[in-house]
Amino acid sequence: AASPKVVIVVGATEGTTPAYRADADKIYAEAIKYTPNVIKIYSPNATWATVKAAAQGASIFVYLGHGYGFPSPYRPTLSPDVQDGMGLNAIGGINDSDKKYYGESLIASDIRFAKNAVVILNHLCYSAGSSETGYPEPTVAVAKERVDNFASGWIRAGARMVMADSWTAAPVAAVKAIFTTNQTIGSMWNNLPSKQGHQIPFVPTRNPQFEGRLDPDTLTTGFHRSIVGALGMTTSDVVAGASAAPTNPSPDDQSPQVWSLDGSTALSPNFDGLADTLNLLERFSETVSWSASIRNAGGDVLRTQTGSGYLAGITWDVLVNGGLAPEGAYAWDLHATDAAGNPPLDTSGAFSVAYEDTPDTSVLSFKPTTPAVTTSSTVSYALKFGGAVSGLEVGDFALTGTATACIIGTLTGAAADYYLTVSGCTSGTVILTLGSASVADAATQAGPASPISAPTVTIDTSAPTAVAPRPILRTGVALAGSSTAQALPVNLSWSGTDSGTGIASYEVARSYDGGAFATIAAATTATAMNLTMSPGHTYRFRVRARDKAGNVGAWATASSWPPSLTQETSTSLAYAGTWLPAKNAAYSGGTVKFAGQPGSSVSLAFSGRAIAWVTTLRPTGGVVEVYVDGVLEDRSDTRADTTTYRRVAFSKNWTTSGSHTLKLVVVGTPGRPVGDLDAFEIIR
Repeated sequence: AASPKVVIVVGATEGTTPAYRADADKIYAEAIKYTPNVIKIYSPNATWATVKAAAQGASIFVYLGHGYGFPSPYRPTLSPDVQDGMGLNAIGGINDSDKKYYGESLIASDIRFAKNAVVILNHLCYSAGSSETGYPEPTVAVAKERVDNFASGWIRAGARMVMADSWTAAPVAAVKAIFTTNQTIGSMWNNLPSKQGHQIPFVPTRNPQFEGRLDPDTLTTGFHRSIVGALGMTTSDVVAGASAAPTNPSPDDQSPQVWSLDGSTALSPNFDGLADTLNLLERFSETVSWSASIRNAGGDVLRTQTGSGYLAGITWDVLVNGGLAPEGAYAWDLHATDAAGNPPLDTSGAFSVAYEDTPDTSVLSFKPTTPAVTTSSTVSYALKFGGAVSGLEVGDFALTGTATACIIGTLTGAAADYYLTVSGCTSGTVILTLGSASVADAATQAGPASPISAPTVTIDTSAPTAVAPRPILRTGVALAGSSTAQALPVNLSWSGTDSGTGIASYEVARSYDGGAFATIAAATTATAMNLTMSPGHTYRFRVRARDKAGNVGAWATASSWPPSLTQETSTSLAYAGTWLPAKNAAYSGGTVKFAGQPGSSVSLAFSGRAIAWVTTLRPTGGVVEVYVDGVLEDRSDTRADTTTYRRVAFSKNWTTSGSHTLKLVVVGTPGRPVGDLDAFEIIR
């Protein structure tokens, strides 16, 4: 069997670093008794690159150092790139003040632990729920949130248990227990020397597949000890996990495997916050692409999911056609494939749905009465419990999201129905969460069992910005008639941006010959439309955008555009080589000029923002090269089985009007040498 890898890291903690190094040495002295594979990485040499490399495949990972968690006084929203991770040396080899925070997102993306790995955090602020020295004690709800957040990155890196403790005796004892006993992780944690006897169990909001526990100094203060994980996993499972090698060697000839499956399979949807929905987390032995489905006992598929990565989260809200699913047996199926094309992994499992009495403390409904997307800085909520409860206070609610400056207002209501507002918010998302055990029923039973969050509300007070329309002369179409004043086929395009909820629709208006603007497209989601513009007139277009919150932006107005149709007889054209005239009522203006001699050319110097070449497609048509401002833009083949008149074969446009030159050169294709000029379309 492989020797489990233990990695012990001491981060940069300024003057306390020597004491942390001494504590880490105690942990090392215990671990080295049982495995030769123990790696120490201490500040000032604990850089991210060094720690990341050493952590791969670790069964036990211990970090002593600064903790920068969330919620904290420093940032209104979670910053996963720097929070809930480690404070390591930025450069290395300098001193213990050379520090940079590497957050949960980096840990989750860059580290892959061994099967059944555990993470031990020692001395970190926030990790067990505590605040920094000198700051107020958190509420129980905030402590739970901090613990849940700090565990998240490590769990996504493959850990099945994350414990945090302020006393080093606990990590030493945990390492010893993992190597020398066969007991559940929960039992091990319950008996560590730092135990306080004030356990507060909870369901982690971000990690609902696992159990969470606090064990503060009192039931409301001193948050120095916590755990989130698969508490039924055994210490022997951790040691044995070291022998499970990833299934992606080089060359990869192994199918993926399931390394672990966590989450309750006995569901009781009674709104008490315990096992109300299905939340399973599977970890694989390598990166896979996966698909999962939920089936009832009759084999009907009720839900499907797909994803990729080392983890698969299989979820179900236990709803069928908007109503609660019937009691009974259900199953999940999972199909996973690796990038090497090895035989797929197919696995399945059973779970059950059984209804229990709905306690008074259950949350039947917690929803915003404000629209999910709004321009208002105030959001109102309605909360309904299963029955009459007491003890609900404003302090039982927590705010998260990207909106700032939000203030939770006065709580109103009684018995089972309550109402409150959140006001003063900036643009962003607002998530209001009711903490666990925040109310009690007549028998003083507390609930709900886990935090309950209302649906997210997005506040957007900023208007979108539109970009003025621009014309593109359409190709692949023909002028509708031969008149010299024939309308030109145009594609009008526009765009817009919105920093908030995104653009919902546009309104487009047109002014004709200097007249008033009239709407030509209302509440359209399109960003282009086809229309025509007739020579001898002027056109002006404008557009404005409406975002999903209802904000309407300012008009973006283009300049005035006069279209024209320049015939092949125009004196502004410069011909070279042999060009011959031809008449036919089907030509634009009734005439055309054509050439078959290689190198014959015609040039037009013009001022405009768009130009197009109108020609004839015919069986004898050959290749014509199109140059714009001296650059070859196209080699257009004008051959067709049947003759097509007034065909727009080439188009070029610019964002602004300017001086340009377009030149056509007849290639003289063998057997079908003809190229012609019928007209040029121009928008100035």
